[in-house]
Amino acid sequence: MKSLRIRTATESDLPNIALVENSSFDQPYPFDLLKRLLQQFGNTFLVAEENGKLVGYSAASMKRGSAHLISIGVLGENRRRGVATSLLNNLIRILRRCGVDELWLEVKLENNEAIALYERFGFERICIVQNYYSDGSAALRMRLGIDKDVLTTERRRR
Repeated sequence: MKSLRIRTATESDLPNIALVENSSFDQPYPFDLLKRLLQQFGNTFLVAEENGKLVGYSAASMKRGSAHLISIGVLGENRRRGVATSLLNNLIRILRRCGVDELWLEVKLENNEAIALYERFGFERICIVQNYYSDGSAALRMRLGIDKDVLTTERRRR
């Protein structure tokens, strides 16, 4: 994806972020929550554009040396083309520069594709959280220790 560009999100991106969110998840975040996340965590709310079209986004929070990946979504026709990988690589670079030591996330236990992506980055499986999602499904909690001396974050792929 040579034409892929990762940048911080702006308020004008919100309608397209909502489109990605709605097409990516069975229970998408409402527009107002996406707006609040952008306002609170603007420096770690990223979008991916291909040829000027928003095709993915990621949002993360930071607090005292720790970060939490709140959401990452990619339009269906752009999946398996490196968009999520690029978003995560850029996010981890930002977190590293901010002095963050670890990145946490929860992912649906049945989402094998996402779990495989996170494991390629070096995320470790921590525990299963029962009834995590509003539909009653479980989540896998995962953690990545951010090594400030290593530039390559997708560790297991190489």
